[in-house]
Amino acid sequence: MKALYLATGKDLSAPDAGATHTLSIVRALAGLGVDVTLIAPRAPRELGGARFVHAPKGKLQPLVEVRKTALADEAARADVIQERAAESGGLGVRLAAFTAKPLVLEINTPLSGYPNPMGRRVADWNLRRQARRAAAIITQTPMSRGIIESYTHAAVYVIPNGADPEVFSTAVAPEAVPGVDAGRRVIGFAGSLRPWHGVEDLIAAGAKVLRAHPEAFFLIVGGGGREKSLREMAAAVLGDGNFHFTGALSPEEVPRHLAAADILAAPFSPGRDRVRRRQFGRYGMWWSPVKIFEYMAMGKPIVASEAGAVPEYTAGCALTYPPGDVASLAERLCRLLEDSALAEKLSGCARERFLENYTWRQAAVRTLAAWNEILRGRQKVSRTT
Repeated sequence: MKALYLATGKDLSAPDAGATHTLSIVRALAGLGVDVTLIAPRAPRELGGARFVHAPKGKLQPLVEVRKTALADEAARADVIQERAAESGGLGVRLAAFTAKPLVLEINTPLSGYPNPMGRRVADWNLRRQARRAAAIITQTPMSRGIIESYTHAAVYVIPNGADPEVFSTAVAPEAVPGVDAGRRVIGFAGSLRPWHGVEDLIAAGAKVLRAHPEAFFLIVGGGGREKSLREMAAAVLGDGNFHFTGALSPEEVPRHLAAADILAAPFSPGRDRVRRRQFGRYGMWWSPVKIFEYMAMGKPIVASEAGAVPEYTAGCALTYPPGDVASLAERLCRLLEDSALAEKLSGCARERFLENYTWRQAAVRTLAAWNEILRGRQKVSRTT
């Protein structure tokens, strides 16, 4: 099997879930013996056997010009073309048009998040145009599939994200965290501090936790534009000496920081995202958060909100609560601090469920199965693999 994987709208050097997903799935596909060529704006980190070709610079070229590029040759030798959908994308449609190769559109975000209404309408129009010209769609959650099926009749495959069981594991040595002395119990969070990540909820819950458990300590792993305001909130609510923000880290540094935590929190709060609040309210949180799988892979007890598909992923292997319910979040954290037997049970359950269902290799196997089905011409209107 030869595949052309287009990620022309993604900076794969960014320390975010999108870059992690693309690089991990490409490596895993190459590990299965697939001859994968990745097209992206800049050379990424180690690709595990996949090939890399620089994406063309500038705006999308007319079809007649695309035919003359090196990408035309790459597309011609591929059995399937998969494109990570971007709001300004469409190169895959052009390549598929003159090679007659099936285009699989990978849609991670089925509706635009542009703050500007006009920009949002244009981006949504372009995404729907691409979806209607694809042979099939790969997305990550049933919520996302439901939206996509409202604007295309193409086959839709649901393939959740994952994590690397060797990079994220119980064997990872913990990082020394500033301010954490003997006797402190570390509650950790990892992410890019987006509004829907719910870090405000975790900080607010932390005040309640500290009143019952002064030994608690809050470790916030990650950075972003909201880091300064969240630090200020933590200082006012939690008090100095009870928290630490790492700032932005490289992907290689994250596992060691997660290993330093006694409990991991995923306080997703979709209602805090002002731009997407109405979308999430109508459809639910449609993302498949990579952090949940990384938490599970670490074999740590988890407290997570019941946003989107998170309850399906954790399935009894985490304590969950309604999104935005700060009191319930605090109660679940306190319960784990007080019940070591429950914490140990959830830790083992999470790691086991992850290994059975959510490694990147398993995601690659599902992707390859979808490609083979598409090539055999037996795709269905909707299919969860």
